[in-house]
Amino acid sequence: MARETFKKIITSDELSEKILPKNRALIDKFIREKDRKCSDKTIFGYKSDMEIFFTWNLLYNDNKYFPEMKKREVSEFFNYCVSDLKWGSARFARVRSSISGLSDYIVKYYDEEYPTYRNFIKDTIDTLAKVPSRKKTVLSENEVDTLMTWLKDNGKTQEACFLSLAINSGARISELIQFKIGSIDENKTVYNDMFLKTTEEIRTKGFGKIGHMMHKYVIKDAFIQCYKDWIEERKKMLSELNIETDALFINTIGKPATVQTVNSWRDKWGEYLDKDVYMHSFRHYFVTHLTRIGLTSDFIIEIMGWKSGDMFKIYNDLTGEDREWTDTDVLKKYLEREELEDEV
Repeated sequence: MARETFKKIITSDELSEKILPKNRALIDKFIREKDRKCSDKTIFGYKSDMEIFFTWNLLYNDNKYFPEMKKREVSEFFNYCVSDLKWGSARFARVRSSISGLSDYIVKYYDEEYPTYRNFIKDTIDTLAKVPSRKKTVLSENEVDTLMTWLKDNGKTQEACFLSLAINSGARISELIQFKIGSIDENKTVYNDMFLKTTEEIRTKGFGKIGHMMHKYVIKDAFIQCYKDWIEERKKMLSELNIETDALFINTIGKPATVQTVNSWRDKWGEYLDKDVYMHSFRHYFVTHLTRIGLTSDFIIEIMGWKSGDMFKIYNDLTGEDREWTDTDVLKKYLEREELEDEV
């Protein structure tokens, strides 16, 4: 079950062709400069942001050349984003950053044509307060166990393996589909043999063209049987299709699984649980589960590869009422002592 989000599209191929040629040339140069150091996904985001901004500029701002736009005009665009496009804080912040980046590009490379130009975006366009645009899904251990049982009972061995890898590693969907047949070695363990360490580094979210490369850690005993079951079925499936691939997860025709492949699985999981399921919820589940059973935040931060505790606070969904507090033991002993004194 996919989460519903308001979406209004103002761009089109027809309108894109009408964008001022000077603006189009500026966009292309800016994207090429960014392409040297940004991932393909980030570049896609920049292109999308530019199309939205300059389509608005075409429709509502006389198709003005960007370096000549006024503060109030750029402000009107962001007002439109909130009032008409219904953007949340995250989308607003990303496009604000993109437009600010374009302004920095002009300051850096167009100083001869525009010696007095400055980037006024950050000083003029205030960020929005962070308010979730969609209701957060928190999965209970019972829901995840029920889902896993349903997948196994219905012969969905690959999906069970994928789910098991997600809930026992906390990896993102983009990281999970990178796993290869040789990524898991049952004998390559760390942390007192409790975790499997991938045989090679996985590309994770980060700055730069290839992102941040790091090893991923998987709870061995909780994952290994699902892995073995899938490996056996995978061999038979590829043999019947007469296809060879080193991708651990594959689609129905034997090609490496994509984000779209996994999202089709996720939608069925959501329908079964009658709940809005999204893959990032399993990353939250992993951190929350380890916290609930008593692992320290320092250890969880270590295996997740985070540089600080800020991310732990985001992904740990336990409330104060969910935690085990030693303080209550102190209160209990105090009350028991009071009762004994009253009896005396």
